[in-house]
Formats: sequence, C-alpha cells, structure tokens
Amino acid sequence: MRNGLALAAGLLAGLWLDTTRRTARVERDHPPRGRFVDADGVRLHYLDRGPANKADGRPVVFLHGNGILAEDWSLSILDQAARHRRCIAFDRPGHGYSEQPPGAYGAAEQAAILRAGVRALGLERPIILGHSLGGIVALAWALNYPDEVGGVVFVSGYAYPTPRADFIPFMGPAIPVAGQVMSRTILQPVDRLLLPPLMRRIFEPNPVPPYYADIPPDLLLRPTQLEAAAAQLAALIPSAVELSPRYPEIRCPVAIVAGQEDRIVNPQDHAVRLHHDIQGSTLHRLAGTGHMPHHARPDAVLAAIDRVERALTVETPTAVPVG
Repeated sequence: MRNGLALAAGLLAGLWLDTTRRTARVERDHPPRGRFVDADGVRLHYLDRGPANKADGRPVVFLHGNGILAEDWSLSILDQAARHRRCIAFDRPGHGYSEQPPGAYGAAEQAAILRAGVRALGLERPIILGHSLGGIVALAWALNYPDEVGGVVFVSGYAYPTPRADFIPFMGPAIPVAGQVMSRTILQPVDRLLLPPLMRRIFEPNPVPPYYADIPPDLLLRPTQLEAAAAQLAALIPSAVELSPRYPEIRCPVAIVAGQEDRIVNPQDHAVRLHHDIQGSTLHRLAGTGHMPHHARPDAVLAAIDRVERALTVETPTAVPVG
C-alpha cells in the first residue's frame, strides 16, 4: 500500500516537473507576438494590424474560440482584413498571454473585460467578430453595450443552451484544487495524445492546414489555459440561458456565417435560429465547410465583414442575401 502511494506520488511529481519545464520552454521559444493593454486592471494581450487612421474602414475586433489563441486569426484572415481597416485580435481572458480574473468566465463577464480593452485602445464602435465560443461573447457585447458596437460577425458560434454531454470531459481542470492538480500532471500526456485527433475533428470535413503547426501544442496545454478554457466552457450553457431570450434586442448589423458540415456546433440549432431571432441579420451557410470557415472559406468571412461595414454606411441596415 505504502509502496503504491509512494509510486503514485512520485509519478505525479514527475509529471508536475515535466509540465513546469515544458511550459517554461514554450513560453521562452514562443513569446508574446503582440502588445498588452490594461483593461480595468486585467492585462490583455492583442495583435494589432492595419492602419490606425480613423478615415480608413471600420475597426474590427476578433475573438477566437475556446482553447486557442489570437494567432488563429493571424494564421487565417487577420492580415487580409487589415488592408483597409484597423484590426485587433485579442487573446481572450485566460488564453494565450491574457490574464484571467477569478470568476469572470461567462460571456457577459468576458465581454466587459474586452470592452474595457477596446476603450483603452480608443476604438470607436468596432465590428465584433466572434468565432465559436467567441461568438456568444460578441453577442453579449452587442446586448450589454449597444451604443459601443458597430456590428457583429458571428462565425460558427454557440448561442443557445443545447445539451452538450461532450463538454463534460473538458471541464475537469475547472474543478477547484483537483483541477489544478490534473492540469499540471495526468492531463498533460493524455491531452498531447488527444490534441491531433481533436484538431482534425474541429476542422472536418476540411483538412487541418499545414501552417497550423506554427502553434506549438505545449502553448495550448499550459495549465492556466486549460483551467480558463474549462471554466469558460462550464459557464457557456448558463451564459446562453441568460442571453438567448434577449437576442431579438440586437439592432446593429449582424452577419452570421456557418459551415453546413460543422461537427462542433450544429448550424441549425444556433446559426439558423439566431438569424430568425435577430431582425435584419444575414445568414451565410457554406457548403462543404466545417467549424473553421475563416481557414476553409476565408473569402466568405471577409465578405461578411464587408457586408456589415457597408450596412453601417446607411441609416437602416438591410439584409443582403448571399449567393
């Protein structure tokens, strides 16, 4: 019995040390590539692209999905979107090199933090583009600060409280104390094995682009990021319960983009329903496309940004059908 306990303790200690070593190494080899802003006491990391001149196009704020980084945008459409407008891609709270305040895990809490960052940067009524879990954060932003949002582009987003048993295995790191131990020990080798097939599923039916290897797995598997992603996932359905009855209140231009073959978020349950709830919104359903249209169909996501921006130039936004 004692030998078994000693062996288990030794194994956990070894895994903890290995995680500490891997985290230090990946942060040394892959340091922050952007800038930092103080968002009411929360340090946020962001990528800044494009002209800062207010005479140029409407600024766009990019919000990535759960468990990833702002580099998801720099690897896809950020530079193209920034040719004629200023574009800011945040590491959402707890992700990348952004801080995660304790308890601020829901969509509304994240929106409040990111809104403070945007105000500190001096952006006026930007378009908020949210992908996946970032989509509901964009909706919370538009609902709670309607006079400060120019428009929303909602890409493969989760919006309604649909049952998701598949979320449960990913919530372990959010358990107090035990989750922190797991994220620094036993989850590390398991997650390194699971990450490649998980990425394939996220992109299916489209292939994972070769350039995605530029994001080191150990950067995504740092304990603080696992814990923040787990806590935000646990808060996702409660956030949808709170926000979804209010979606008809959104009056800014909204473009909704969804892959017909999305295997992570059912477009019928979320994108189509949201289109019906938000008057004047446009719906862009992309055939042969999965959960990552900004990689598989960047033209369609860039077109959605342009449509929202054009809608902001007229007094009454008009829904434009997509071919």
